[in-house]
Amino acid sequence: MIIKSPYVTEKVTGMIDANDTIEFLVNMKSTKPEIKKALEELYDIDVLAVRTMITSQGEKKAIVKLAKEGSANELATRLGLL
Repeated sequence: MIIKSPYVTEKVTGMIDANDTIEFLVNMKSTKPEIKKALEELYDIDVLAVRTMITSQGEKKAIVKLAKEGSANELATRLGLL
């Protein structure tokens, strides 16, 4: 399993509206192309870019920029985050 769960904080909800980006916790061994492919297949979205980072809790987080304007807000609503 590549995608573990959406990652939601107050900062992330602002990024959803402002930048069309959304964050997910992902498997530590997954690569950016694997994350992109998994998200596109799982949620039927167009991913523009994936950035990753390791959190201070030792988890890997993916910051995902979506291609269409408003699609991050739509995805967050479908996932029940907003």
